[in-house]
Amino acid sequence: MKKQILIAAVLSALTLPAMAEGFYLAGDVGQGKIEVDAGNGFTTSKTDTTYSIGAGYDFNKFFAVEVAYRDLGSIRDNGIGSDDAGDYNWTDKVTATAFQASVVGKLPLSDVLSVYGRLGIAKLDVEEKVRIDSDSFSYDDSTTKGLFGVGLNYDITPEFAIRAEYNQYAKWDDTKLSALTVGATYHF
Repeated sequence: MKKQILIAAVLSALTLPAMAEGFYLAGDVGQGKIEVDAGNGFTTSKTDTTYSIGAGYDFNKFFAVEVAYRDLGSIRDNGIGSDDAGDYNWTDKVTATAFQASVVGKLPLSDVLSVYGRLGIAKLDVEEKVRIDSDSFSYDDSTTKGLFGVGLNYDITPEFAIRAEYNQYAKWDDTKLSALTVGATYHF
């Protein structure tokens, strides 16, 4: 029995590099934008730092699939309000995240430079925290929406590449989410 386990472990170790070929890790950082149409011609638009971490698989030089977690940033606003009871302080913070899966179509422009497009779906989660004086409450919501993106990829080595990308998510009620990022990929 021990001999069979040892043989299975050795064979698994020998096939691991072949299975990893085409697999890559990706990460990026940039500027996320949350835009909310409040009606009556009033739109709130804020930008914040966004980042993502994910993994992908290259089927060939033209086609890949990716999954990623993205933090789209947050909108924070505060002020002083007034009602019949008097003045009060308020703060409102909205945070958005996404877990996304997409197909990536690539067009090589040279041996090291390519443009790519992305189509996929994202499970978007939004959390709002409101504080009025000492009282606070929170609200969570989620939905699944489509996403698209375009980017440019530059291979520094066969394993390591840098890329720049723009992503936009389908409008959710009165909210539009997007991200402009720079990042890197590491191929195994």
